[in-house]
Amino acid sequence: MKRRSLLVLTAAALAGACASAPRAEPAPTLLRIISTNDFHGAFEPRPEGGRLLGGAAHLATAISRARNECAPGCVTLLVDGGDEFQGTPASNLAFGRPVIDFFNMMDYAAGALGNHEFDWGQDTLRARMRQSRHAILGANVRYADGRDVEWIRNDTIVERRGVKVGIIGLTTTGTPSSTRAENVADLRFLPLTPVVNEEARSLRARGANIIVVVAHEGGFCSEMGAAPCSGAIINLANTVTERIDAIVSGHTHSLVSSTINGIPIVQARSSGRALAVLDIPLPLGSGPARTAVRPIITDSLA
Repeated sequence: MKRRSLLVLTAAALAGACASAPRAEPAPTLLRIISTNDFHGAFEPRPEGGRLLGGAAHLATAISRARNECAPGCVTLLVDGGDEFQGTPASNLAFGRPVIDFFNMMDYAAGALGNHEFDWGQDTLRARMRQSRHAILGANVRYADGRDVEWIRNDTIVERRGVKVGIIGLTTTGTPSSTRAENVADLRFLPLTPVVNEEARSLRARGANIIVVVAHEGGFCSEMGAAPCSGAIINLANTVTERIDAIVSGHTHSLVSSTINGIPIVQARSSGRALAVLDIPLPLGSGPARTAVRPIITDSLA
């Protein structure tokens, strides 16, 4: 009798343990890359075409909506294409600190190093990097003697529910002529394509499933952002030989929502006036990527 009671109790305990064990989450079916670029400290909305566009509060609402649309079979990644700080008194008078506070609040995963990030010198830039919870990346930046710059990260790997996204950051090769030259006199800005090929190989060797480039370099497309397109970021897409799964661009303040050489590319204008959304079906190859650039119109984001 005692043995039977013990067996009953053991079976009941095992059943309870199985019932309370968490179920494994199914593999995600979509990676959504949400992106901004060239924010330039634009905390307040700006008039355009008779309407107000942008502003940090409305941008935050649009980001939250893009994230919330994505449940449950989707994982999201928020990134930036560079030039975060320079541009308004609210940011400039505090050397970009309020922008980093905003980006930290929004939980960005990574961003590109913009040319205007150097405007207040390398010491200030390093202070903003220490303040930032997201990686600010510049894989093509070297010292004049060719050494890697130890305080500028080349890449990062961000994991979302088992999906390992390798992110390569780039800045424009024209930085020495688009910031104060003395602030970057000891640095060199290498051509993009060889750097991307090398970094993509490295990230895959370290376990990345998907490779995303965030580049403070851009291009120009048709009025709706589609082909035909031209510019440095288009040249990169056409010349890279390693597999790249998405490019988030910046610098040219333009609308880009296109696929070039099989690589989806977005750019969401500038100053928080738009938000880019790039959807990649998972597993890779199970469907075409989709790109969109959404205007941030204040009276439509109540």
